[in-house]
Amino acid sequence: MDEAMEAGLRRVLTWVLSRLTGCLVAGLVVLAFTQVVLRYVFNSALLWVEEVSVMALIWLAWVGIVYLWLTRAHIAVDLISGILPAAGSRWQAIAIDLLALIGGGALVLVSLGTLEIYAGMELGSLEIDADVKYYPVTAGGAGLSCAAALNLWRRLVHVEPVS
Repeated sequence: MDEAMEAGLRRVLTWVLSRLTGCLVAGLVVLAFTQVVLRYVFNSALLWVEEVSVMALIWLAWVGIVYLWLTRAHIAVDLISGILPAAGSRWQAIAIDLLALIGGGALVLVSLGTLEIYAGMELGSLEIDADVKYYPVTAGGAGLSCAAALNLWRRLVHVEPVS
């Protein structure tokens, strides 16, 4: 993969993830507004809104994690890198990306077992399998691993300075 291809892939992924985040937030606002109007104006409520809202919020968290890791815009506490030389800071960033890559992969493996456990159980008011609530964890772990791999590739191949 050359630098232009990596930059294009990163640009497409960040565009998709930012749009998906916006849609999830807009969907949550619409669901909450609809539920409030139905409850206080018509004295009625939709039973499934709570379950869908929780799932949308979980998706929002995992999509946000992947987006922030990919763009390196997540919160960072600078405890060690300020006292390290430039090479030490670079290797620290590489180690953190490597941990995210491994952690995301481990999360995928563990969540696949969770999906098996909850398959066949019914999810409250929606009458669908309860494992649907854990799809974001699996997708988020895979996305985090991919984002960390892209960051690692950029740091190792291009010897990019730590940002």
